[in-house]
Amino acid sequence: MLLWRYLLYLTSVASATSSVQVRQDRRAVLQQSVALSASVALSAVAPAAPSLAFAGEGTMSKEDVNKAAEALTPFQRGISLSAMTERPFTGKTTNGYSHDNKKKGVYVGAISGAPLFDSGTKYDSGTGWPSFYAALPGGVIEREDPGDLQDPRRALMMGGVRIEVIDAMSGAHLGHVFPDGPAPTGKRYCMNAGAMSFVPSK
Repeated sequence: MLLWRYLLYLTSVASATSSVQVRQDRRAVLQQSVALSASVALSAVAPAAPSLAFAGEGTMSKEDVNKAAEALTPFQRGISLSAMTERPFTGKTTNGYSHDNKKKGVYVGAISGAPLFDSGTKYDSGTGWPSFYAALPGGVIEREDPGDLQDPRRALMMGGVRIEVIDAMSGAHLGHVFPDGPAPTGKRYCMNAGAMSFVPSK
């Protein structure tokens, strides 16, 4: 009789232990499932970290871009290659023309030397940066700003993801374009003077 009770006791303990183990296994599986679901959901809403590379966006090689950039000052390189921004009302082109230059001519990329903007489309936006209502055909590329895409908080502070303007040949950063310009385009290409050189008309 005592042996039977002892065996019954062992069976009940084993059953309880098994039940606890099953519950623990189920809990572990559930936690793993929740973690996996959260990971999938996060990857669906979080943008992939975009490349901040400049070379490769244009037609110049990275080596050629870096070689041409050696002729610039450290701050000018910072604008073109690292998307730094000059303070308003202070900018000068790489060859010394002020941000509010009113001479006739063409603005070219500081690195590529390619034509970007004609002075005929330049206007005083009151922002302190060289502003144009149109770019020369094929001169620039417009894209969502990679830095804004990487940092949603920065994008929020800027009023949303901005549209970056880069040199179509070198891929160098020039500035941003906004939809508050004058006719006929309604665009405002807000550029850094230090990302360009100015070639006056002869």
